[in-house]
Amino acid sequence: MRILLLCNKSPWPPKDGGAAATLNIIKGLTYCNASVTVLAMITSKHFVKPEEIPEELSKSTDYHLINVNTRINPLRLVLNHLFSSKPYNLERYWSQKFCAELKRIIKNNFDVVQIEGLAMYHYLSVVRSLISVPVVYRPHNIENIIWSGLKAEEKNIIKKNYFNTLAIRIKKIEKSIINNFDAIIPISTNDLNWFRQEGLMKPSLVLLPGFDPGVNFEYIPSTSNKVFFIGALDWRPNIYGLIWFINNVWPIVINKIPDAEFIIAGRNASKNTISHFLGTKISFSGEVESSFSFIKDKTVMVVPLFSGSGIRLKILEGMNMGKCIVATPLAAEGLEYDNGKNIFIAPDAASFADHIVKLLLNADLRRATGENAIKNVRKNYNILASSEQLINFYRELTA
Repeated sequence: MRILLLCNKSPWPPKDGGAAATLNIIKGLTYCNASVTVLAMITSKHFVKPEEIPEELSKSTDYHLINVNTRINPLRLVLNHLFSSKPYNLERYWSQKFCAELKRIIKNNFDVVQIEGLAMYHYLSVVRSLISVPVVYRPHNIENIIWSGLKAEEKNIIKKNYFNTLAIRIKKIEKSIINNFDAIIPISTNDLNWFRQEGLMKPSLVLLPGFDPGVNFEYIPSTSNKVFFIGALDWRPNIYGLIWFINNVWPIVINKIPDAEFIIAGRNASKNTISHFLGTKISFSGEVESSFSFIKDKTVMVVPLFSGSGIRLKILEGMNMGKCIVATPLAAEGLEYDNGKNIFIAPDAASFADHIVKLLLNADLRRATGENAIKNVRKNYNILASSEQLINFYRELTA
């Protein structure tokens, strides 16, 4: 089976959840002997040099990268906000250059075209005009829910108004396009339920993210009092969640365990964002070369999120390494988990701090939680099983 993936960023390097989710499914599909072609954008935010693509990936996948300028233009943003009905953050991803390359590549013939994420919805009509095969939408989240959540968290009235406008415009698009595709493959049941509530009539499959079952981790004990966060720091839900954690949770932890440390890692943090990372025993590591190397010697991962949808792949990555994780209910939404057994869910600052303190003070609890977390990932998030499901789904779709 020949599958073309259209992506608004290169799956390599997998430095955020979206890129990692796409890269994992590419690996899974190639393991299932599918022929995969990737056409992806190179942007300033997700920059990669074509020669940096690993040989293993470039050999197994027909990989095409196109430079697209998606930088925010303040004047265009204002004009869009005042005179357009379309969201500016999506309009930035329309590119004639990308369109030309799509027209060239698609002549090779494919069995399925898979569109990764809402930003690529522009190209559905282009694909339809060029080839008569199923076009499948893979949303990584429900975008309008994210912006509605950000609107609720934002204190600045101007930003709050803008976020509200984006949420309304994006919801209109998300509702209008779902039945224009031949199928939809969201990454969580919650997201699929949203589409169904909004009138989805097309075939669907919940395509869970996953990991290569051949790469197994064993629980490695950690005796440090290192609490950590890792995630994209140009994504507002992460920034707002971290500020809440630093202001409301960390002071409680430090009061009870004075030698505890909080280490933050993430890419693309602005100076204004970094200015919020101030406090007792807090350090900022910036963008790290390897998330595995950053995570392995630390003890408790925190995921304080109050807006978003989809699935947090970083939680699964931490679980896969046997790390103890404390998260808000929304952060763990869509995941398979057993609260208090393989993850700890905290709806407020007091319970969040309490879970962290208990984990730092109790080695037996850490070991049990870490071992259960690894088992959870191996049982529920196998990329080979997910890819086989997807191939079978596509066979039915193309029959």
